[in-house]
Amino acid sequence: MDTLTLVAITAAAGFAGFTQGFAGFGSTLVALPLLGMVLDVRTAVPVGCLMALAINVVLVARLRSHVQRRPLGWLVAASLPGMAVGAWMVGIAPEGLLKGLLGASVLLVALHSLRPDQPRAPFRKEWIAVAGLLAGCLGVCIGINGPPIVAWAARQPWSRNALKATLTSYFLLAGIGIVGVQTANGLVTRHVLLLFVVAMPALAAGLWAGGAYCGRLNDTAFRRCVLALLAITGATLLWQVMAVA
Repeated sequence: MDTLTLVAITAAAGFAGFTQGFAGFGSTLVALPLLGMVLDVRTAVPVGCLMALAINVVLVARLRSHVQRRPLGWLVAASLPGMAVGAWMVGIAPEGLLKGLLGASVLLVALHSLRPDQPRAPFRKEWIAVAGLLAGCLGVCIGINGPPIVAWAARQPWSRNALKATLTSYFLLAGIGIVGVQTANGLVTRHVLLLFVVAMPALAAGLWAGGAYCGRLNDTAFRRCVLALLAITGATLLWQVMAVA
């Protein structure tokens, strides 16, 4: 493993742990663009998914009493067929297309987060089905299942703890399914597991730091920094795809 790869993996793991520990979601959105700059997509995605899975195990243990169980069940059920579609796509889609989807997803999340707060709406099965299907497909295909879930959940009339707990629980359950599908398709290799082990110290340190600083930093300033990084890394990935084309 060269020095650049080691630095990128350490930075991705530390920032992912900090972001998830501070905000309750966003680890893959932060980690995958950084990993994608030094690893091919079919290596970066399972490494990022393993990182997210480890983080969510810890966070669910802290927030489990606030989980909205009925919406969570519908989200998981709707994600299963989406995971099957994602498994099919990752086997036939060219790497450039997958990297482009990753960059576009990051940019869309950043742009959506810059919009004014949307009016809150009650739980509706038809919209949760759409969110779950898209999340399952994106999760297996490019390792990012958050955008449709966060966009839907943010409009629900829940408390902050309920929102964070339900999102984290979904990402844990979906992450187990996603990593299982990736393993069945031969994506979780020894090399991927080695990279994940290398990332663990930085991941743990970032998660601890994020939890320690939660509430101390200005939420608006932190969000702007994260959105700026997401926009830059997403645009960089898209530029790489266009440059190759």
